[in-house]
Amino acid sequence: MKVNNPMNLLRDMAEETLTETTRALGGARQQLQQAVAQHQQLQRYEQEYQQSLRQGMMGSGMSVADLVNHQSFIVALKQVVKKQEGHVNASEKAVEQVKQSWVQNKQRLNAFETLIARRASAQALEQSRREQKLMDEFAQRVGQKRERL
Repeated sequence: MKVNNPMNLLRDMAEETLTETTRALGGARQQLQQAVAQHQQLQRYEQEYQQSLRQGMMGSGMSVADLVNHQSFIVALKQVVKKQEGHVNASEKAVEQVKQSWVQNKQRLNAFETLIARRASAQALEQSRREQKLMDEFAQRVGQKRERL
């Protein structure tokens, strides 16, 4: 039965956390893209509606009731655009927060991997020295046996 190195366990946990953070970052970015797309769509709709109002006023004219309705709708639409802009800003902040968390988790994983690699390198060096010592002792014994003969 192999005893698992605690450092490997910590690295595996850090790797799992990084994977979860990566998924969260993808989700946050997707929400941001959707919020930006919706904001742009609302802005286009507002521009089109203002254009429609200008054309209606310049063309055959509009009744006062239609003019008031158009203007009040544009005011309401501007409020929706502003609210959506706030949603975009909140989404950008969320992406930035998850991104910072991802960077920290990646650094932590890299630290564990570095420690594991250093430990493996130190163990390999120690093993190499033991083997060299055994080879030196063997060579010395062979040399001593030859001298006796």
